[in-house]
Amino acid sequence: MQIDAVIFDCDGLMFDTEIVAQQIWRDEANRYGITYPEDFFQHITGAGGRDNARYIASIPGLGDILPKIRAKRFDIDFWRSIHTDCLNRPGLIELFTYLEENGYRTAVCSSSDRTYVESLIGTCSKKLKYDVIVCGDMVEHAKPDPEIFLRGAEELGVDPAHCLVLEDSKQGILAARAAGMRSCFIPDTIIPDDEMKAAIDMQRDSLLDVIGILEENRADHGQKD
Repeated sequence: MQIDAVIFDCDGLMFDTEIVAQQIWRDEANRYGITYPEDFFQHITGAGGRDNARYIASIPGLGDILPKIRAKRFDIDFWRSIHTDCLNRPGLIELFTYLEENGYRTAVCSSSDRTYVESLIGTCSKKLKYDVIVCGDMVEHAKPDPEIFLRGAEELGVDPAHCLVLEDSKQGILAARAAGMRSCFIPDTIIPDDEMKAAIDMQRDSLLDVIGILEENRADHGQKD
């Protein structure tokens, strides 16, 4: 497969936000005596939309405090106040620099709202160059539905079969497969279950390691600098 475009998730993939987010969920649950299922974070990480809302509503008491959790989780002033480069996942700036220098099309496709995603991107010392951004408030169906990735590919003008999706969540990996795209799993807080393992095409330790995938792909397809 020739890779012409790279599509990034945001939370947990580009930026180290998931640990903070999970602690917010835990703190509020403890405060109100709510118990989460063991696979709670596996289910909600990278997800959104009506299906996710129904899942959350099925947990006793959680729907009542959800507005408080969301207010803390997506407090834009808080995320904008984070020190420069403090949230960057390893290799973030290096990979974006490589993609720009080698002419790859790039997109950020996140289940979160655009204002929040752009606030995180704004914490980078280097301006990250991307061609397209598609966020959860811009699509009807959330991951694992492939809509967000397919829209990203369409706006990039790239065949989905030539897109590489970088993800840290089960929902994102499943969405990439449904979109007919190749995926690379970069571990953060989620441990893959059997369904997720079956859907992962590649796995690397960090975003920096993705450069090696692209270099090998370029060599395989006779691309030169």
